[in-house]
Amino acid sequence: MMSPILEQVGSQLRDRLQVVKIDTDRYPNIASQYDIHALPTLVLFKSGQPVEKIEGVHQANQLIKHLKGFV
Repeated sequence: MMSPILEQVGSQLRDRLQVVKIDTDRYPNIASQYDIHALPTLVLFKSGQPVEKIEGVHQANQLIKHLKGFV
């Protein structure tokens, strides 16, 4: 569901951010480390530190507009 949206976001913001998908079933320690309890959850990192967490499904244009404020 989110894959096409994330591909669009990654494509439009490719010069400013990198989209990485993590399988939380395979890597539950990562989900726990970043307090992820619902899917989908997007965590934005800046300089290696989480700066924003977005939960739920959002349209690509909404995400792009929101993320531009961080990158």
